Amino acid sequence: MTRKVTLLGLSAIVAGCTTMSQGEYKTAQTALSGSPALKREIMANCIKRENARPAKDKADMATVFNINPSNYAQTFCKRMINGMASNRITYQDYRNLDSTTADNSKLIRVLQGR
Repeated sequence: MTRKVTLLGLSAIVAGCTTMSQGEYKTAQTALSGSPALKREIMANCIKRENARPAKDKADMATVFNINPSNYAQTFCKRMINGMASNRITYQDYRNLDSTTADNSKLIRVLQGR
């Protein structure tokens, strides 16, 4: 049951949903950083979801994040998930996704591979 909750929580984070508490985020982050199998599963789900985006959206995001459009989904998901697992993407960064006025420059740097 815990694995299922963690998987759903991580999927929500990668999808940009910001409904998790700080404790839930930290739990999901720890699970992600400590389980290669979970990381692969979340990565596969992320890639599938990102590949389903409209081509224009993917191209626009690839430009912002300095990603080759043909590798957009794989690169974006790898940077996002590794950033979360390493704590380069913090709970506050995650919460800022929901705000139109928040400073998201740190998140952008991580997603740009810097």
